[in-house]
Amino acid sequence: MYQNRDYLFRDPDYSADPAKRISYVDTLDIFVEGAELYGEIYVPGEIYERPLPTVLLVHGFPGIVSSDDLAQALCRAGFLVMRMNHRGAWNSEGSYAISGCITDAITLAKYAASEGAERYGADPERIFFCGHSMGGNTVLQATRALSWIRGTIMMAPYDLAYAFTKHEEQSLRDMIASSDGRLLRLNTEEEQNRVFQDAEAHWETFHFTQAVQDMKDRNLLMIGGILDQVAPVQEMIEPLWTELEKLGTAANHRKVYLPGDHGFQSCRIALIETITDWLLELI
Repeated sequence: MYQNRDYLFRDPDYSADPAKRISYVDTLDIFVEGAELYGEIYVPGEIYERPLPTVLLVHGFPGIVSSDDLAQALCRAGFLVMRMNHRGAWNSEGSYAISGCITDAITLAKYAASEGAERYGADPERIFFCGHSMGGNTVLQATRALSWIRGTIMMAPYDLAYAFTKHEEQSLRDMIASSDGRLLRLNTEEEQNRVFQDAEAHWETFHFTQAVQDMKDRNLLMIGGILDQVAPVQEMIEPLWTELEKLGTAANHRKVYLPGDHGFQSCRIALIETITDWLLELI
């Protein structure tokens, strides 16, 4: 069996071949610059043919939206899913930094294409990034560095340029301080300043519109919430989309706005269906 959308919201039927191994969740455990990162790997049952299209889920800042429902749904439908906790986030070792998140994501993609292919049946030619909020920036920048990523999904993406061009620096500082060690290891003012200074040093390079040429011929899905006040679509999605539209492309570029807020809490099923349908077009 190939990927099956019918199983997004119901359990696959293993009764026809009970000898097939059912789906399971394994621990993701990789090292990035000496720090051990943890997460989960959602492995579809063997009713699905190997190798498997693979989705790398990347959380935002500070990681409160894990998108576990998306991971479970995609796994039921036959996608291998890897969800990582960034350095310094939740139980992963190391220090959190926005630029460091990109290195984390690149390392995860390389792991998926090598050891992930050997251990879990990941298909190196069908690896997708999917990031939420600040994770949207992470997957965009990581995609620019990896020519072989099959496609990139940005959910309610947050463009750092917004804070520095709209005089919202204090809002960014407040967001960093709000983690207060609960989700990120930023327990002191010095650690919080370090994260802000990292953002300040990189925002121009990470500005979404700087990625136009790199993403011109790359498959890209951008999903925004029309009620999102954290990452308003007019500031975060429209500038990049407008520039991409000017260039034209044969790649699969899509923009979808859903009736939700930053976490898409009112439209999670629509979010999952939108992502799945786009993935199925590309595999």
